[in-house]
Amino acid sequence: LLPAVLEVAFPDGRREDYLIPLVLRDGKPPMDACDDGAVLLEALRSGAPGFEATRPIPAGLPARRFAGEQSNTTVFFSDQLLVKVFRRIEPGINVDVELHEVLAGSGVAAELYGRWRVDGTDYAVFLEALPDPTDGYVLACRHARDGADFTTHAWALGEALATVHRTLAERLPSDTTASGAVLAAGFRRRFAQVEAEVDEVATHSAAVDAVFGAIADEVVATQRIHGDCHLGQVLLTRGRWVYVDFEGEPMASLEERRAPDTPLRDLAGMLRSFGYARADGGAPASWLLACRRAFLEGYGLDPDVPNPLLTAYETDKAGYEVSYEARYRPHLMRVPLDFLSQLPEGA
Repeated sequence: LLPAVLEVAFPDGRREDYLIPLVLRDGKPPMDACDDGAVLLEALRSGAPGFEATRPIPAGLPARRFAGEQSNTTVFFSDQLLVKVFRRIEPGINVDVELHEVLAGSGVAAELYGRWRVDGTDYAVFLEALPDPTDGYVLACRHARDGADFTTHAWALGEALATVHRTLAERLPSDTTASGAVLAAGFRRRFAQVEAEVDEVATHSAAVDAVFGAIADEVVATQRIHGDCHLGQVLLTRGRWVYVDFEGEPMASLEERRAPDTPLRDLAGMLRSFGYARADGGAPASWLLACRRAFLEGYGLDPDVPNPLLTAYETDKAGYEVSYEARYRPHLMRVPLDFLSQLPEGA
């Protein structure tokens, strides 16, 4: 088993490293180890160099490579565990590995079975395979399409996220804060870039500026968070919701993904995701409002009490969505624009 690393150079000077774990056999051409996942499982079970098991590893489990589109590669071993091989690698401990280890026993994340780490850099993580998983976004869209109530699930998602944040705060304590003024300046800078790209947001500029101005005097407590929270990052497995993919924002650096942030960033991401599920299923506005209220209540927040910081984070996220949709999915640009249109003037 040879962990080959492909270095990719771009015209602008950037360089990125990509992992290709090779299996070498006499007389045969090299092959990607993910196409022969049994090699990886046996390496973990036998304690091969770089492989460290955190739980007993069964032998002889059949391997099946996931065929869907992913930025990393997942191989399932029967219905018991899986390995996620990181393709784009950066020096140091991978955030996904770190947080799965921290969240062990919490009930809201898959249990860690082991890791593959070479010279201090994580190449793969072995995790519990969740039985009968249902994607959160797929399920929410189905409910929206059928006009079915989703509030019980939304409440449970909020409760599970509160457990994620509470566990991270307890096991990775952080006595850090962020300045509301600095946050507001960053939000305004990003929204100005959106305004320069998309003419449709101009009518919302005053309301957006008021939202950001409302947090200028706040001092915000920060901690480790999920970092890329939305309905596509949760799975319903035999009646419980589990959060997955703790790698954080894909395009952010490892340092940025590990930096403390406010848990409200995760809440804002999930709230925006409910808006997309409602649009996908064509549900009425009342469906979305009920989901938002239930999610916040499950998390432990009163939806009737104004939360300027949460509104600012959600507005910042909506601005990013406008820019993204304008470039890649113009037919969905109405989703974030609808949110911005509901911001009161002078909010």
